[in-house]
Amino acid sequence: MYQILLICVAFVSELVSVFGSTALEGSPAGYLPDCPGTETPRSISPEALKYLTISVQSSSSIFSWKKQYNYYQVLDMAKDPNIDYSKPTVMYVGGFMDHPSYPFALTLGVAYKKLGYNVFLLNTNKFTTVSYPQAANNMRTIGKHVGEMLVTLTKHGLNPTKLELVGLSLGGHTISFIAKNYRLLTGMNISRLTGLDPSGPCFRNLGPKDRLDKSDADFVDTVNTNIDGYGMAAPVGHVNFYVNGGEYQPGDLFWAPCNVICSHIRAFSLWIAALQNPNSFIAMQCDLVQEARNKECYGKHPLITNILGLNTNKSVEGIFYLATHNNYPYFMGVKGLDKEFEFFDSKLNLNKSNSISFM
Repeated sequence: MYQILLICVAFVSELVSVFGSTALEGSPAGYLPDCPGTETPRSISPEALKYLTISVQSSSSIFSWKKQYNYYQVLDMAKDPNIDYSKPTVMYVGGFMDHPSYPFALTLGVAYKKLGYNVFLLNTNKFTTVSYPQAANNMRTIGKHVGEMLVTLTKHGLNPTKLELVGLSLGGHTISFIAKNYRLLTGMNISRLTGLDPSGPCFRNLGPKDRLDKSDADFVDTVNTNIDGYGMAAPVGHVNFYVNGGEYQPGDLFWAPCNVICSHIRAFSLWIAALQNPNSFIAMQCDLVQEARNKECYGKHPLITNILGLNTNKSVEGIFYLATHNNYPYFMGVKGLDKEFEFFDSKLNLNKSNSISFM
């Protein structure tokens, strides 16, 4: 009996050595998971706060003039003629070394302005153009001061139930610190936070008080496109989209890999596409993040879906697998719910072809 048991163990061990598994390979820790000391906020001098600014988008043109207000000029900003407090308001918060004059902010500002929003573009460039761990640390204090700016605007008409914050990468956590401090100062929640592949480096092992979390606002959604690289794997929002599994994205040219940076910023491109093509990105619910990674969410009964974009069903929470094409505008519509059309499988499944073709 003992000999039979040894044979069985040897057979299973041989299988494990042949077929990859989590038990054999382990789970990814992710890039730069810990940055000791960054959880303690640093002070920012009163002089430096003049570099913390918000620009107000005046029109839906990418070349539109934008009036910029610093921390000490918020009362003037409250009277800006381009702000209509009866409309919804969005504030874009960029990532590491980002700036309102760079393409991310310009593109997003135009997209939201066309949808009838007031558009604020936060400038944290002075505080993020340093080493990354220091920038991550700075955002805690920046969140406090931007929260104070929003409180002043609230006293002059800004309605938090019509306020949305969108953060890319490091900005995905900056919006968290802004929202946390705003609630601390007012007792009110900001309506919506959208994290576009929120940064994993320095944040992935931290708890809710030190990173983006669904407790930060009335509704928090995340778009995850590079969870083991510059993003993070944890489902920290009410609704969490794992695009093509969330790890890496298909390249614009099929055989050209979409590497860490390419996959990371794909979250931004997808969000712009979702703004321009509402209800086109249909995702399916998964039970676990690992299911999303493995593309094992197809065929569930009942099939529960949700929409990426402004029309996300906020009452249907959880983890969602979103399949996309490799080229802009990326959406697959209802085809994205059918495994037959999953991008990589549909390209690589040789069983679908009886002949070799180089076309």
